[in-house]
This record gives sequence, structure tokens and C-alpha cells, in this order.
Amino acid sequence: MLDRNFLITTILILSLPLILKGQISQEISVGYQLHQLIGDIGVNKLQLLDGAGNLNYRIQKHPHYAFHLGFSQGILYGDDSLSSFSEKVERNIAIQTPYQAFNARIEIDYFSQLIPSYDFQQTPYIFGGIGLISFNPMGNYQGKWLELQPLGTEGQGTILNSEPLYSKRAWTLPFGIGWRTQLNSLWVFSIEAMWTLTSTDYLDDTHNLYVDAGLLEIEKGEIASYFSNPSNTLFETGTPRGNPQNNDSYFALSLKFGIHIEAFMEQCAKFLHK
Repeated sequence: MLDRNFLITTILILSLPLILKGQISQEISVGYQLHQLIGDIGVNKLQLLDGAGNLNYRIQKHPHYAFHLGFSQGILYGDDSLSSFSEKVERNIAIQTPYQAFNARIEIDYFSQLIPSYDFQQTPYIFGGIGLISFNPMGNYQGKWLELQPLGTEGQGTILNSEPLYSKRAWTLPFGIGWRTQLNSLWVFSIEAMWTLTSTDYLDDTHNLYVDAGLLEIEKGEIASYFSNPSNTLFETGTPRGNPQNNDSYFALSLKFGIHIEAFMEQCAKFLHK
């Protein structure tokens, strides 16, 4: 049901630029973002780490409303050893999660924008939308980064846990604030803070309870047994390993630099017709 509703909503949002009439202002931009995984493992305070690249398309047909498509690709990190909580340090889980994310969103500008504009203008804005994320949690074993989902580190897909292996795709709800500046007729710059809620609790491969590491080794092998509990502490079966009550999310601070498509096309036309 979620997938069907998501598809219907996405189609409606994607059709908005076709429904709206009048002059348009379009932009293409690239950017870089620092981000932080907000999940079961790692630090318990804001600590932006290496981030992702992003590619963006924006179209505006109203002085206060714009439609935005974005794609980003990067790696999320989590490491219990960086936490100030002793129980997390003792748990000792560390992951990195490569991901690709797509979102479609509506932006609301605070200041009225000229459409199209060939002069300096700027505005703060807020935004919200929907998206999809494809992710692949990995752990380090003897110097090599290995995929964790097939290992069933909490016994998924074995007699130890009735849950199947989790999906490595999830839907997302991105929202946030930003400041956009059109520097001149051609160049556009923006900075924004975005929070992304997800429908999964497995961005960090940590969700619920510890299982018997010895039995998991029989079912899935030595590497699965190691990643189920990389701590020096032998946790009893059924001890909480994660918090199943909260899904994972992440925060990103992004800088973007792009071009105003209408101005670019006009400059190209003038050059070709000289």
C-alpha cells in the first residue's frame, strides 16, 4: 500500500510543472553536502562527516512556489566508538552505508521572485517533499568492507528471527530550509539544511535484539556471527541491540552552485547568431 500511494503521489507532484501556466524560470545546479546519520549507532550530537554530491533541477512558475528534483549519492557513517554513551562504546558497532537518493519537493520562497529574472535577487525558503533511497550497509572485517544485509546480523532469514532480510530501498520524507541567491542573469547559489526521514530502521543495519552468535554462525557463517556482536562483551540472546521504535534518518548541510537555464540559452543563441 505504501509503494502504491508513494507512486500516485510522485506522479501528481511530477505533473505539477505541466499543469501550471505562464512564464518559467529553470535552474540546473550541482552541490556538495556534509551529513550525519541519525540512527541507532554512533554519536549522539551533531557531527557532520564526509558527505555526498548532488544534482538538482528547479522550475518556478509562481513568485513564491517552485518545484525541485534532486539526486544525491554518498556514504553515511556510524561508529559507536565516537559516542559519549558508555553502552554504545561497549556495543562497538561501526558501519558505512553507500546510498543513492532521489527526491521531488515543493519550495516556498519568502520573498517574491521575478520570473524569469536576469538581475540579482535572493530569498530564504522552506521545502518539503517525498523521495526514495537505495542503501547498502557495510562493515569492516579484517580490513575489507563487506555487505551486511545478506548476513542477517540479527538473525533475519534464519530460524533465529521470523523477520525476512530487510529491503535495501525505502521511501523518504525530505524537508528543510535554505537561502537561494541569483547572483546575476546566469549564476545561482544556494545553501540549505535538509532533514530526511525514512521508512526503514536499517540504514545502520541495527534494529532490534541480539541473537545467539554461535547458532548464527551455524546458520550464516563466521563473518555473520562476528558482525552480530563485534563487542568484547558477550550479550545475552534477547538483549536490545537497537531501538525498533524509531526509524533512521539523516541530516545534510548542502552548498549548491548552478546556472539559470533561460539566460544560458539566450547567451548560446546570441553566440550562434553572431
